[in-house]
Amino acid sequence: MAQTKGKINTLTIPVWFIVLVCWLLSFRVYAKLTQATAPLDKGVAWVTPTQLDAMAKKPGGLSKELILYEFTADWCPPCKKRERTVFRAPAVISEINNNFIPVRVDLTNDALCNIPAAKNLTQLFGVNSIPRCVITLKSGEKVDDDRYLFGNRFANFITKSRNSANTVRAKVALAKGHNDQALALLSADLVKGNILIDRDSCTDYLMCHHLLLVNKRQAEAEPMMQKAFVKTSDYHRQTSEKDGLGWLRELNKYLRDEINDEQLLKKITYEGDRSIYYLAIGLKELRLGNKEKAIKALHQAAVLSAKHYDSDGLSEPLVHELEK
Repeated sequence: MAQTKGKINTLTIPVWFIVLVCWLLSFRVYAKLTQATAPLDKGVAWVTPTQLDAMAKKPGGLSKELILYEFTADWCPPCKKRERTVFRAPAVISEINNNFIPVRVDLTNDALCNIPAAKNLTQLFGVNSIPRCVITLKSGEKVDDDRYLFGNRFANFITKSRNSANTVRAKVALAKGHNDQALALLSADLVKGNILIDRDSCTDYLMCHHLLLVNKRQAEAEPMMQKAFVKTSDYHRQTSEKDGLGWLRELNKYLRDEINDEQLLKKITYEGDRSIYYLAIGLKELRLGNKEKAIKALHQAAVLSAKHYDSDGLSEPLVHELEK
C-alpha cells in the first residue's frame, strides 16, 4: 500500500502543474482577446465618423470644442505601431479624452472607405497616406495635422494643437469682423513678439499686426515687429543658417508704409512668398476700407496658398465674409 501511495503522489504533482500552466495560458489568451474591447476609461474613447455626425445632430451639438481625426487601417504597420505605443500611453489617453472628440477613420477596405462620412473626411483633408492625424475646431476649421509622429513627438503635437486652437478661433472672429474678440484670443507671446517667424507662421504675425492697428493699439505694433525680427534673426545665427530673412525685411517695410504694393511684389524671390504678400496687401486695404481691393488681394492669397496644397486659414474666410 505504501508503495502504491508513493506512485500516486509522484504522478499527482505534474498533473496539477499542467493544470496551473494551462489556466495561466488561458487567462493570457483571454486578456489579449478582450484588450481591444476594454472599457473606454482604459483607452482612447474613439467614435466613428458616422457616430460623430449623429452626435452633431443631437440637441446641444458636440460636447467638446476640438476634434481629433485619426486615419488608419489594419494593413498599415505604422498605424498598428502607433496604436500599440502612442495610444496606449496614459498621458496621451488623458489628453485626448479630456480635450478632444477622438474620431477613428478606418480605411482598411473599400467598404469602410466608401462610407459617406469617412469618404467625405478623406477628401476634405486630402488624405493620401496614413497614419494621419488631423485636428479641427468643432466648427470645422483646421488647427493642425501630423505625419508619422510617435512617442513624445505625438504627445507634444496634440498639446501644441490644443494651445494653438485659439489662434484659429481668432482667424474666424477676424473674418466675421469681431476684431476685439480676435485680438483677445491671441497669445501674449504673439502680441509681445516673443515668437519665431517663418513662412508657415507669418499669417499669425500679419493677423496680430492688423488687429493691433484696427483695435487702436498702434503703439504696440512696432515693438512687436522689432522683437519678433530680432528673435528670428538670433535663431538663424545660432543654427548657422544663411540669412534667409530678406522676404521678412521687405514685408516689414511694407507694414511700415516704407514701400507700396507694387514695390513689395517686385521683391519676390521665392514664389511661395507671393501669397504672404497678397495677404498683407489685402489686410491693409481692409484697414483702409477699400473693400473691392481687399477682396481682390485676399482672393489672390487664397488661390496661391491653395496651389501649394496649403491654406493660410484667413484669406479664404475673409473673402467669404466680405462677399456676403
